[in-house]
Amino acid sequence: MPNENMHQLSIVCFWFLAGIAVYNTLWTLFTLHALGNRRRKSTIDDRDLPKAAVLLCLRGADSGLRSCLRRLLNQDYPKYELFIAVDSETDPAWDVVQSAIRTSKAENVHVSVLRNRLTTCSLKCSALVQLVDQLDDSHQVIALADADLESHPTWLRELVSPLADPKIGVTFGNRWFMPTQGWFGSLVRQMWNGPGLVVMHVLQIPWAGSLAIRANVFHQGRLRDRWARSIVDDGPIRVAVKAQNLRLHFVPTLIMANREDCSLGYAYNFLRRQMTWTRTYIYGWWMALLASVFLVLGTTATSAILALANYFYGSPSAAFNFAAGVAALVSGSTALWLALDFYARRMIREQGETAPASFSVGLSQLPVVMLVTCFMHVFAAVVATLRRRVVWRGVTYEIRGPSNIRVISENAMEMPLASSAVSI
Repeated sequence: MPNENMHQLSIVCFWFLAGIAVYNTLWTLFTLHALGNRRRKSTIDDRDLPKAAVLLCLRGADSGLRSCLRRLLNQDYPKYELFIAVDSETDPAWDVVQSAIRTSKAENVHVSVLRNRLTTCSLKCSALVQLVDQLDDSHQVIALADADLESHPTWLRELVSPLADPKIGVTFGNRWFMPTQGWFGSLVRQMWNGPGLVVMHVLQIPWAGSLAIRANVFHQGRLRDRWARSIVDDGPIRVAVKAQNLRLHFVPTLIMANREDCSLGYAYNFLRRQMTWTRTYIYGWWMALLASVFLVLGTTATSAILALANYFYGSPSAAFNFAAGVAALVSGSTALWLALDFYARRMIREQGETAPASFSVGLSQLPVVMLVTCFMHVFAAVVATLRRRVVWRGVTYEIRGPSNIRVISENAMEMPLASSAVSI
């Protein structure tokens, strides 16, 4: 009877894990379909493109920032202005920005120092509030960019064009991590990127590193006031757009390369912040997401242990079922991640950017990276659920709710590498 019960349990675990594999496959194929259904060329006449304001908030700099600024100042877009807020005049980004403006002789750029450091929101949101206050009624679209954005010449055009559809309130792209050195922390963050991209696409979670919103949607959603009480910029955008019954539109051609390397500790802090932002602004989904992660990983780990136990204690059929379920989920997840990586790199190449072969470094570490990523994701999610404080760019914040943020202290920034540039 005990063997019979174990055999029945093995069948249940097999079909559960196989079902999860199929479920993951369907949602990933949905995302891959979006990536494959791309149209890069805009059909909108230049005269019909609205005037846009691109907002960029800076804190820290390296050589990559100069490239970011050069790209943003050379967009194939008829009417746009770049508004930049730098953390302080002593911030290394200040001299880089001034040099870039002198070199380009650009007249469509406005630079200011962050002067009003609000204690009710993050530094980035303080900077965005300051920049928004500089805009006038001629700016019909507000675009957001991060300091590590590798924007190609048609980036802004591709971002703004879908807004011609009155049912679309926001357009956004996403990032794809392609570390150059292959540090273990970089590989963990790269592995996390795959399911993260799928979840953000399925749940319409925008990424503010490459985002555009119609100005009338922005003002009607009172986003300026929301930012003044928010820890991040994209979370309130999703809430405000959904409240107006408008769509958040993912632009598949705007998968943007991120080539930063980072330590394992930095990768954990990154994951924890992402979990914290999700828990704060998509709380209705959070507990369900957390429960599903625990259920799937718990069943996977238990099945792996029981497969070994039954193999050594003379129940080969039960051992096979347990092992087959684990194999179905793990091999399926690996194949789906590699497919996402292939499509993302192809998209980046079509932008005219370089993208080396898929997972060109650390391929032999793939199983270990997957295991560490899973456990780090779970731990970061638990900590994000239980703890109210988070450190971001050297600033400690207390988060008591989506609109209840308090600055606790401000110190030196946390950097992935000594020479990395980051946005506020």
